[in-house]
Amino acid sequence: MVNDEMKLAAARAIAACVGRSELGEEYIIPSVFNKAVAPAVAAGVARAAHATGVARRRRQVDLSVIPS
Repeated sequence: MVNDEMKLAAARAIAACVGRSELGEEYIIPSVFNKAVAPAVAAGVARAAHATGVARRRRQVDLSVIPS
């Protein structure tokens, strides 16, 4: 089950992969070739799943891949 917190975590992780200097009218989401997106989304969603109690098992989550 994917809950709202997990969706928000995914959206925030995607947004964090675009730097302020890169933002523009035509560029608001990261490139499909940005290799940092998938690990950032996975870590963010996993953290939200654990925090909200929907994760079925505990895994080691590397939160350092989420840009701040």
